[in-house]
Amino acid sequence: MDHIIELLPDSIANQIAAGEVVQRPASVVKELLENAVDAGASHVEVVIKNAGKTLIQVSDDGCGMSAQDARMCFERHATSKIRRAEDLFGIRTLGFRGEALASIAAVAQVRLRTRLHNEEIGTELEIAGSELKSQKACVCPPGSSFAVKNLFFNVPARRNFLKSNPVEMRHIVQEFIRVAIPNPHIHFSLIHNDTPVFQLPPAKLEQRLVDIWGKDMQGKLKRIEESTGYVTISGFIADPEIYKKSRGDQYFFVNKRFIKSPYLHHAISTAYQDFIPDKKHPVYCVFLELDPVHVDINIHPTKTEVKFDDERTIYVLLHSMVKRGLGEHVQSPTLDFEQNQIKEAIYSSTSKPPSEVTVGSFKFGTAAREKPQFRKEDWEQLYQPATPSQQLSPTQLFGTEKLPKTTAESHTFWVRFHHGYILTQAADKLYIIHQQLAHQRVLFEKFLKLKAGGKLASQTLLFPQTIELSPVDFLAFKEAEPTLLAMGFEIKEFGTNTLIVYATPAEIPTGKICDIIEQMVADIQEMGKAQFREKLYESIARAVAMRSAVSMQQQLGQEEMKKLVKDLFKCEAPGYSPKGKPTYKEISVLELEKYFG
Repeated sequence: MDHIIELLPDSIANQIAAGEVVQRPASVVKELLENAVDAGASHVEVVIKNAGKTLIQVSDDGCGMSAQDARMCFERHATSKIRRAEDLFGIRTLGFRGEALASIAAVAQVRLRTRLHNEEIGTELEIAGSELKSQKACVCPPGSSFAVKNLFFNVPARRNFLKSNPVEMRHIVQEFIRVAIPNPHIHFSLIHNDTPVFQLPPAKLEQRLVDIWGKDMQGKLKRIEESTGYVTISGFIADPEIYKKSRGDQYFFVNKRFIKSPYLHHAISTAYQDFIPDKKHPVYCVFLELDPVHVDINIHPTKTEVKFDDERTIYVLLHSMVKRGLGEHVQSPTLDFEQNQIKEAIYSSTSKPPSEVTVGSFKFGTAAREKPQFRKEDWEQLYQPATPSQQLSPTQLFGTEKLPKTTAESHTFWVRFHHGYILTQAADKLYIIHQQLAHQRVLFEKFLKLKAGGKLASQTLLFPQTIELSPVDFLAFKEAEPTLLAMGFEIKEFGTNTLIVYATPAEIPTGKICDIIEQMVADIQEMGKAQFREKLYESIARAVAMRSAVSMQQQLGQEEMKKLVKDLFKCEAPGYSPKGKPTYKEISVLELEKYFG
């Protein structure tokens, strides 16, 4: 009987392993940066061409390698980090498996130039598809320089699945930041297509964060630090007014290794919940230092998932530290009779948010001057819609039967009620319309029609506006730039990570341009990889519509209300906003008669 099981050649085994380790150009950047840090480098330079598809070069002034080590480092499971199985329980280096370089060399063309500090001659080695092409002596500076060219050149299917350059570059920047933050003593630089993206000189941690997050963070970061026999927690949390629309600027590090932990993130987000608006996200950078025996990092090839043997202790300590830090932020030297009540709210899990704290029966500073008014919450509670909006999305609505429509001509009057509600009658029904959500729906469908070849008029700004973004946000904008141009925006680059807006669609108020760009960038970063291409245009249209719509406080005249109602009931899904919330409530004469008996 013939034998059918054979041992795979090393080249094929390395390609299979590369599927786990090397998923995109950012994976290569991560592995090479971690090797540079483990090598004791004080200066690391990353050069990228064509978002890493053509070239990824990482050079450092670390310890370097001998000629034999230079050859051995590309073998599978060849590592200098561990020697015995027991070493897995005491890992403090970033790399340890010995898989990365072998996996990279299996799917790319790699050139390594390296030299030990006590040697005069270095080694140059070229390898492609796991096959050694050449090895020779060379003159080079001490340290190591890896040049990875034509990633996935021998796996065309993988290369075809790479995203656009802005998307891939955004992932590269994220990996670069995750290594640069916990190593502020190292000089890091990142260059893309001959354009500097980051120049991060050695600095204190707070300054490193400001260099990465932007100058707006200067003086807005609060240091936290606490130590027990089990763990030492330190880092910075941002003031509550510095919140974000996405979770991009949130970092956890365990022994200087970046990790993802929804459980520990919950500890921080719940501490912030009384201080920032709903659906906004705090900014923080937290370091956990503990004995490696208490944490298992050998769970996933990316090493971003870890297991603690006492995660609950870390959660409780972290939550209390953040609350205490925010409590100190709230205190101020000004006379504030609400201050004690606000501080109590911070430490009480059952208390109201500080914005709702009252003194006696009055809201401090406002109740004495304001007349009693009906509360918007009471009105909305009285007329809760029967359809749960959370279960419906605009995309789902387009594919289902349309809601019953009315026409603007059938409405006989328009009355503005309370803050931003329009009351109008059509036939035997009374309509209560939320003007902001209704306008969002109208704008959203106008922008969606552009995808089918429509066009909106543009307005040139009298005074062009400049917008400064972080490097990650700037790359997210580049992903959306073609769509914005098609919508009627005229936006150009104006220096490093800075935009200048010359024109916008006529529907957009000039005062909301910055908010629109920020919301759009946040939505792009929150989108999943699988839905990126399908949802990009819809996400941008939604962000623009939501930020451009009239507010509830804005007074509309009779003609403006009439036009809004007319445009709303021409929409494909007039009953729901772009986020799935109801835009109006209808009450029939029959309902009124039943109510009054």
